[in-house]
Amino acid sequence: MTTTNAETLLSTRDLIAVGVQGDDIRRRMHGVRTTFVRVFETHVGEPLPARPAGLAAGEFRIVGRPATEAAATAAVKATAALAAGVPVTGFSLADLHALAPDPKQIEATKAGLDALVAKPITGRELWWWCDALYMCPPTLAKLATATGDKKYLEALDRWYWDAYVYLYDPESALFYRDKRYLFPTEGQKVFWSRGNGWVIAGLSRLLDALPKDYPLRTKYIALYQAMAAKLVAVQPADGLWRANLLDATGAHGEASGSAFFCYALAWGINEGLLPADKYRPAVDKTWAALLTCVDAEGRLGWVQPIGFAPDHYDATTYQEYGAGAFLAAGSQMMKLK
Repeated sequence: MTTTNAETLLSTRDLIAVGVQGDDIRRRMHGVRTTFVRVFETHVGEPLPARPAGLAAGEFRIVGRPATEAAATAAVKATAALAAGVPVTGFSLADLHALAPDPKQIEATKAGLDALVAKPITGRELWWWCDALYMCPPTLAKLATATGDKKYLEALDRWYWDAYVYLYDPESALFYRDKRYLFPTEGQKVFWSRGNGWVIAGLSRLLDALPKDYPLRTKYIALYQAMAAKLVAVQPADGLWRANLLDATGAHGEASGSAFFCYALAWGINEGLLPADKYRPAVDKTWAALLTCVDAEGRLGWVQPIGFAPDHYDATTYQEYGAGAFLAAGSQMMKLK
């Protein structure tokens, strides 16, 4: 990055320009190569009795929501023993606060979001790329429940639906990744599989966190159901969605987006928001196909590396969010009747 570029970025409020510049620089420096430490994930409800042979990881991550404070403590102790000094991460402060309320646990989160809520910023500025709809919205809903302050839900609605107007294509019932792909005047529309996976998985997490009697809950449900219907309609015969959702010509499906879809659709069946007779066959087909993407070492391949649009992936490419989405899907598959 040149000094001129840096000065321009520091002086702008255009978060999209900042993000695009960051993506471009990373890709010039690293291409599609993974630039993060290898992460080993274990589920809170099923701690491993022993460390897998030959495992080399720079982080051990506990995924899933603990049912009790005791379960959280037990999972941390078991994982720390396996990690043998490697950093262990897991659980959001909001989830821990729900198990054992303590204002100190959410002080930092609350202070950060209070400062954000006070800013005159729009949803399309704040959540300018569709992946962001997985990240912050559930936290706002959880903080509203923890504090009893409705301002977090008001901010959620204001920002979410502005980002929706900006990124959502009503005709296709799918989300563009960011402004580089909005409503093209020529050529095919591009709807990135993992980007839409973040959105619909985020809606599942958000609906888990929103109060059942919240007035706008039905609006979020309607969006979730519209996306679910579209995804099943464009699902390839082999069960795995391609990186570009409307282009099924790729030889092999992409695993991370497909895993997110599997998770979200199975969740909807379990929550009674999707009819099982229509959606269960699609979910079962996806899960069976995802299992074939796991190699002999237990690694989920066919995951597109870090990016912002359809790009190369093969049996050897993997990322921690691919494994995380796969585990999330598995946690919902286990609940299906």
